[in-house]
This record gives sequence, C-alpha cells and structure tokens, in this order.
Amino acid sequence: MRRSLLAAALLLSGSLLAGCDANSTFLNNNLNCDRVRTYDIGNTVNGSLTSSDCQLSDGSAADYYEIRVNSSRQVQIVAQSNQFDPYLAILDSNGNSVQEETFGDVGYSEIVTSLPSGTYYVTATSYNPGDQGSYQLTSDYY
Repeated sequence: MRRSLLAAALLLSGSLLAGCDANSTFLNNNLNCDRVRTYDIGNTVNGSLTSSDCQLSDGSAADYYEIRVNSSRQVQIVAQSNQFDPYLAILDSNGNSVQEETFGDVGYSEIVTSLPSGTYYVTATSYNPGDQGSYQLTSDYY
C-alpha cells in the first residue's frame, strides 16, 4: 500500500508537497522543495526525517538527494534505521517516479536498478506515514 501511496504523492502536482523550510542546499521546482541535498554515489550520509522536512501529501516527511549518473550504470541505494521503517524511491529530473523500493524489511529499504546517464533524486521517507527519526543512506555502483 505504501508503494502506491508514495507513487501517487510523487507523481501528483507539486502543490501536494509543502512544508519545506529555508535551510536549503538548493531549490528544485520540480520537487517543489527548497531542501534538496547533493549526494555522490559511493558515499554514506546520516539524515533524519523531522516535521520541518518537505512533506508528502499523506503528511510523511521526505528528504531529497540529487545524484548524477555519468554513464548508464546499475546502482544500489540503501536506507537503514533503528527508529522507523524507511522507504526509498528514485525520481527523474522532472520529479517522476523511476524506481521504488525493490526490497524492504523492518528498518531497511533497498533499491537496485539500472539508470541511464542523467540527474536523479533519491527520496528517503518512511514506510508508515508520519514516522520520523534518524537514518543512514548508503549507495554504490555495480
């Protein structure tokens, strides 16, 4: 159910996303969020979902990370948390869903997919609407 909920929230008009604050890395009009961070595949980053993050239409907090793929590659992205059940999605440069979680378990979400070269956005959110807490995001190329 969360899969369809997230897809609907991401694919609908940007007016459904609200609650981004001014402490941004940069603004992305396609995501209607001014709190998008850059992220390089192969790195690890610690994040947290809070009430001050961008919000999906169901009220869930969402963090967005811009990634750039220079040539067609298979990527793996993993979110882990001991405070909530994470959920991942990858969006294209227009904010359309490309891939959602391919494997998940309590405290774990994983996407493994092939991406052509381009700019994408990793969306880190919670499987259960409204859950918040700290998480770790890791990634690698295959």
